[in-house]
Amino acid sequence: MVAAAPPPHDLDCARYGGREAELRTASLRLLHVWNVLRSVGSVVTMLDDIEDIAGEHERSLTAVAEQVRHEFPDLNVESDAAKSMSVSAVLVEASRHADLLVMGGRRSAGFIGRTLGRATHSLVHHAECPVLLIPRNDTEHRGES
Repeated sequence: MVAAAPPPHDLDCARYGGREAELRTASLRLLHVWNVLRSVGSVVTMLDDIEDIAGEHERSLTAVAEQVRHEFPDLNVESDAAKSMSVSAVLVEASRHADLLVMGGRRSAGFIGRTLGRATHSLVHHAECPVLLIPRNDTEHRGES
């Protein structure tokens, strides 16, 4: 099983993946793909710090993985953080080796109604296993806690 979990926002997604993996007697791979180009405008001045930024993503994912391991002590949990030019391509490739891919969904600010982001849309159409989309609650969309 793969849970696409951008940390730390999708701990719920990771937990859901943990429950599903436990029910299926499977292992769980938490996968976070970080696309530098998505925020190129804010990153350009920090190009020297890209590895530090990537390290922050990895540390956040590790914290999510540790929480899942704590909650599901008998579950084999792996975590992978990756930089890529295409989040969609990495997720579709991961689906080739999974029985189920659990993905936390969010919509871009400014959209009204139900929408799929680019990566989610690509995954729903091209994944090689079933995809379970776990929507974030509305307060997370507005940046509230």
